Order: sequence, then C-alpha cells, then structure tokens
Amino acid sequence: MTSTSYVAHTNNAFILTETVKVAQLIYQGATFDEIRQQVIEEDLFQLRSLTSRSRALNTVFHRLQKVDLSYIKLLATGITDIRRLTNLFLILRSDLLLRELIDEVLLDKLKRLVYTVNPADLRTFFETKREQSPTIAKWSDSTYQKTASNTVLVLVSAGLLQALKPRGNYEIRPIPVPGALRQQLLLDGEEIYLRLMLN
Repeated sequence: MTSTSYVAHTNNAFILTETVKVAQLIYQGATFDEIRQQVIEEDLFQLRSLTSRSRALNTVFHRLQKVDLSYIKLLATGITDIRRLTNLFLILRSDLLLRELIDEVLLDKLKRLVYTVNPADLRTFFETKREQSPTIAKWSDSTYQKTASNTVLVLVSAGLLQALKPRGNYEIRPIPVPGALRQQLLLDGEEIYLRLMLN
C-alpha cells in the first residue's frame, strides 16, 4: 500500500509513543471503539485538547490500518530500535515526499561518501519538488514549510539524521535494521524499504 501522491504532514510527524500504545492495545485485542475511548475520553496520549487527541489518533490509525499483524507485534513488543524503525517503515509507506528525500538526497550523498546534509541541500530538494509537483505548488507557504520541516524531523526522530551545529546541518547515520524487522520485510517482499532505511 505504497502511496504515490504527495500528502501534507503539518503535525504528528513521528509520534512513536502514541503509535506503540495503540499497537499494544490492538495486539491485546482491543477494538477500534475501545481504543478511541481510551485515547479521547481517558486521555491515553496525555494531550490536553480533544482536537489534539483526535488528530493524533487518526494519524496512528491511518498508519496502522491495512498493516500485517507482524508489524503491530514488532511495535507492541519490540525493543526501542525495532519500534522506531517499524514506525519509520509505516510512515515511509504513505509518505512519498519522505521516500524521495531519502532516495534523492541521503542515498545520493552516501553513494558519493558524503555524510552531511546542509540547509542548501534541503532547500534545493523541497523547492524543486514544489516546482515539479502541482500538488505541492498548491500548498500554502505555511503548509509547505511545516511539511518540509516535519519530513526532516521524521528522519531525525528515526535516527537516520543527527542534528549538527550550525543549526540546519545534519549527519547521515546509516543504522542496521534489527533482525526481526529485516526478516519480516524480506518475507513480505518489502526489501525496497531496507534501502530507504539506509540499510
């Protein structure tokens, strides 16, 4: 279920903790309604406003729908690295812009043995996409800026980029995908995602 269109992501970039909590409930057999009640009424995510709770829950449900139970199990029971990279896999499936950023900037740099990304690299990438894509061109400046910033934030949260000084510079950090997740992706014919996780 790889998305082939651009979607604006203006909030809830990585939300690993919330995704893990919902995955644990699904793994324990909770229904959609029971999970919704725990999040909205009982404030499972510890977010003040009902709107924030609802928005975060919708993002998590969107990521977890139509995903094999094996990945729910990895999120629910895995160690931190497995959870973090399984969450990245779920985001990659639905985020074309993120996949292209990894492919066209990070992987291209690694091929040339360059391990840093600077603000000009990111600006050029996002501005080129805005010129090429009618969808992105229609976004307001605020949506465009937030989506660009959130796309980079996902890679920082996943551990593939590490912030450097001066601000806006990053180190690319290829990290091995843990065995359990790696095996599952290979089993499901999803090895393209291992490449996008810089494996």
